[in-house]
Amino acid sequence: GEYALVDAALADKAPDDSISSDGLAALASASYAVPLADLIHEGDERVLVLGAGGGLGSHFCQLVRDRGASYVVGVSSSPQRLLEAPLSCDEAIDYTKEDVFATEKFSKDPFDVIIDLSCGGWPRLEQDAKEKLPLIVKPASQGGRYITTLPDKPVFEVSSTLDFVWKFIHPALLRAVWSRTITRNRLPSYSLAVLGPDERVIVTRTMELASEGKLKPVMDTRGPFPFTTEGVRDAFRLQECRHAHGKVIIRVADDVE
Repeated sequence: GEYALVDAALADKAPDDSISSDGLAALASASYAVPLADLIHEGDERVLVLGAGGGLGSHFCQLVRDRGASYVVGVSSSPQRLLEAPLSCDEAIDYTKEDVFATEKFSKDPFDVIIDLSCGGWPRLEQDAKEKLPLIVKPASQGGRYITTLPDKPVFEVSSTLDFVWKFIHPALLRAVWSRTITRNRLPSYSLAVLGPDERVIVTRTMELASEGKLKPVMDTRGPFPFTTEGVRDAFRLQECRHAHGKVIIRVADDVE
């Protein structure tokens, strides 16, 4: 098995005893949602979240309203979850039944920003723009933004720094430049958000938001999985299927009083 040590510089104390260790693990691993939510402009923004029901999306949706979003639409295979607390999206789209990119009401009143947490949204926007179809997001010239945390296809292994640059940074830089110049009147500006927590302040902010009641841990109810060979495999299988409902938790040990 593979293990990783967490640098103490990235960790912080739990705010109180009201959150379980499982919940704290979910919050800490979802702390990426905090700087991601900072990318939403304060004011009256319409936000579309692809992959809203996953581990990161379930926490991001809670924060985006606090940043000033006026209308939040989530996309997931389990849309009912998105409408309920704590996610509380204004509208939810089941992508297995409806093509959000072809939804007429969204093309008539396009989003200010698309947050893609599920991969693959940008090629679809490019194809629709090429075919001169109406887009569901504003172009860069009108302030439209497309922000993703992933490449077009899932990447489960990065073998070197060069491999990381080639798979992530290189295509992202080309798209960022192109979308802000050549296609700015048609496509939104493209950004790859590489905002992983590199200091304690992000985890601290996450815990503060939780203690203030603005952020609640969301965990897939099929877990927590036991720290056994089969339990860990089951957790990774759930993660691999890309249909987790919140964070997938493996319980290494029970809480000690």
